[in-house]
Amino acid sequence: MAGRRKREISTSSTGRGSVRPRSSNERSPAPVKLAQSKAEVTPDGHPHDAISTRDTGSPLKHDKNFKGPCKNRSCTDVIFLAIFIAFLILWGGVAYFGFLKGNPENLLITVDSNGKKCGVDSEVLDKPYLFFFDLSKCATPSILLSGCNTVQMCVKECPQQNWAFLPYKITPMLFNPSNIQKDVICTDDVDKSSIKTLNQLEKLINDEKCANWYISSKPVYNRCLPNYEEIYEYRKFFKLAGQYGEVVMEKLINSTLYINNMSIEETGRHLLDDLMRSWKVIILALVISVLVSLLYISLLRWIAGIIIWVTLIGVVALLITCCIFSWRRYMFLKDSKPIDTKAKMLEGQFEELLKSKDLFFWLTVVVAVFTLIILLLIIFLRKRIQIAISLIQEGSKAVSNVISSLFFPIIPWFFQVCVGLWVIFVWACLQSVGEKVFKVNGFDGSHCRCGGAYEKIKNGDLCVPDEFSNLCIDLMTGFNCTTASCDYFKTQPPSYMIFLHMFNVFGFFWGFWFLSGLSDMILAGTFAKWYWTFNKKDVPFFTVTGAALTTVRYHLGTIAFGSLIIAICSFIRATIEYVQKKTKAYDNPVVKAILCCCRCFFWCLEKFLRFINRNAYIMCAIHGRNFCHSALEAFNLLMRNIIRVVVLDKVTDFLFFIGKLVITGSVVAIAYLLFFMNNPQNLYFKGAVPLSLIAIGAYFISSIFFGVYAMAVDTLFLCFLEDCERNDGSIDKPYFMSKNLMQILGKRNKKQS
Repeated sequence: MAGRRKREISTSSTGRGSVRPRSSNERSPAPVKLAQSKAEVTPDGHPHDAISTRDTGSPLKHDKNFKGPCKNRSCTDVIFLAIFIAFLILWGGVAYFGFLKGNPENLLITVDSNGKKCGVDSEVLDKPYLFFFDLSKCATPSILLSGCNTVQMCVKECPQQNWAFLPYKITPMLFNPSNIQKDVICTDDVDKSSIKTLNQLEKLINDEKCANWYISSKPVYNRCLPNYEEIYEYRKFFKLAGQYGEVVMEKLINSTLYINNMSIEETGRHLLDDLMRSWKVIILALVISVLVSLLYISLLRWIAGIIIWVTLIGVVALLITCCIFSWRRYMFLKDSKPIDTKAKMLEGQFEELLKSKDLFFWLTVVVAVFTLIILLLIIFLRKRIQIAISLIQEGSKAVSNVISSLFFPIIPWFFQVCVGLWVIFVWACLQSVGEKVFKVNGFDGSHCRCGGAYEKIKNGDLCVPDEFSNLCIDLMTGFNCTTASCDYFKTQPPSYMIFLHMFNVFGFFWGFWFLSGLSDMILAGTFAKWYWTFNKKDVPFFTVTGAALTTVRYHLGTIAFGSLIIAICSFIRATIEYVQKKTKAYDNPVVKAILCCCRCFFWCLEKFLRFINRNAYIMCAIHGRNFCHSALEAFNLLMRNIIRVVVLDKVTDFLFFIGKLVITGSVVAIAYLLFFMNNPQNLYFKGAVPLSLIAIGAYFISSIFFGVYAMAVDTLFLCFLEDCERNDGSIDKPYFMSKNLMQILGKRNKKQS
């Protein structure tokens, strides 16, 4: 090794990074002084942005064998790929366990109080709808955890009329057995023909065997719920019951809103109808957004500089205008008499504020200082701004030359959607795992008596249907108890289920960031190949395919490592969000402050880690080294050029934001003017629904394209920095950057004489 390193030093050229042989009479310079002098300037003659190379490493040296992304590679971070594969196997095992022990259909199918699935089980096959005896008991948040605490039964159809017991109790003369038997809704074990008196009916209602009241309902997700818009028409009906009826009325409105309501379903039908009528226009608009995005990205090589400089000049002009206006206002108020506005309350205070000369004086000072800072930044950073603009233009060229890169992110995006659907499926399986919990209902005050373990049972106690049926009898008849029952209450999940849910959530984050990292590294390899190809006409046609094969073959472990780091951070953030929502009810200011600080810290940490990961993937795609080495190399390279990094980041963020707004706004405007301005399709919401969907779709499509563009710019930027440090424009070490960038830096490649 020592001999080979010595030969490399002796045969290298005398440019930057080479070592000139010295005679025995020459004094060796101090090594620290040499390191400092080499760190003071970049190859282009400009000072490094970093203060010292002690913390950011030495500049990269020229390597005559380096011609872009290396071909001789080895697998990187294999251990983390093995961990990721093991995690996927465990994740599949969790899904299999949930699928085996649970039944996701239970989350969608309505289940009555006896545990029978409406429209599914043989006993209620012809009864697909779920009816609530007292819907007002569902107006509490506890229904999400413990279920709606009222008797629920499967019915053939939802009630089509209004009925209540209380009017008959107030006016017994209204009681008619034949009408009651026809109108009252009772459980299947009640013989309605036996209801002959008002007292019998009252006892059945008190035992929760018959409904106390109900109103006309319609099926909403197979649940009988009243139309929220019609509830107010039932006030007259409930006024027959006096104050009690008003209480029921209020609870009914709340419960109907809480579960769902027909107005939402009707609105949903109108939304769906608008979408069905205009789906062709929506698809056409999304195709237009693709074309507009491609056109805009192609034009950026010519208009990027114009947009940036016009915007900067406009900001400075606006600040100067504000400063002049504020100063003139101050001079005017300085010579004016004060106006009495004390009697004008709030309007007077606002007017007094506008008449304050001190306000406009300090406003002038602040705006003037801010304007001066902006001007100085523009003046001193003008070359770096110009470099950023040139790199953006280079990104446009790269994307235009490798057009397949624009459509490649659709593939990882599709798999990310699949990951999301998989997570939902696993959640549904796990959520349906558990034992059915049954509770005693209607026991207190009945003639039922139980023996054995159920001797001291009462309403609300846990029970098992078969045991309850065998151990409890009706003292009046001597047969099985019919006035009390063991009803289905809820499904109780095992205590360890929370850990499986957490495992599933973590899997979502790791899978999502893994696919995102895979896309980034493939694009980085694509654009690095484009940059380091000296003659751009020699760029291979299947550049994206080659980068994808290289990444999948060698660097999945590196992506697994980087995505694991971000997944851990994202999982911690999600956990903090969950804890914050759970503790919000306690309103503890200390806890709220701690959680807020934690949220802020982990948000910043995630942003930083994503930045490091992105650049580590780029360096790995170029040099084929492991994650830690690539991350350190990228970090040092960026820190040696920190001002350029900041300027490029802000310029590109602003330009891409403007681009997304322009594309989204133009597509929506075109769609409105051509298709929706006069509402020719008679849409319910006059085009608001399809236009909203078009806006969301156009923004999403432009974000995909600009995501590729951003990756191109970031990759070219790192390649540009490495190009500056490795090469000096000589015949042996020519620059790979464009002529425009060399012109900005005042450099050029020397031609062979």
